[in-house]
Amino acid sequence: MPAITKPMLGRGDVSREQKVELGKYIRDLREARGMTQADLAKAVGMNYYTGISAIEVGRNVVPPERVLAFAEALGVNYKTFARKVLQFTNPWVYVALYADDPKAATAALTEGVPDRLGVPRKGRKQN
Repeated sequence: MPAITKPMLGRGDVSREQKVELGKYIRDLREARGMTQADLAKAVGMNYYTGISAIEVGRNVVPPERVLAFAEALGVNYKTFARKVLQFTNPWVYVALYADDPKAATAALTEGVPDRLGVPRKGRKQN
């Protein structure tokens, strides 16, 4: 999993890198099914293909209320797709649910990332 950037800490924001990775995953699934962005947009109930484009390039993420529609349109098991979306959009919840050692996995997510005051967490590398 890519490193988490400071904006993700405590605010629920998704880092640019995470959005890009999610977008690549979705683009690869779409292309494997021979769908255009317009085809996918129509299949998931979006009015414009530009919404799909924004997801695929990392400007946006899959709207939570459309996760099941995306999974169905892309031919992916619902739970598999939802798990992948969660991994990229909320890695803390993802590791709490799926990691063998959630505490260690959470610590790895924040390795070297400063706390809210900008002070590196104790025992972590300073930049």
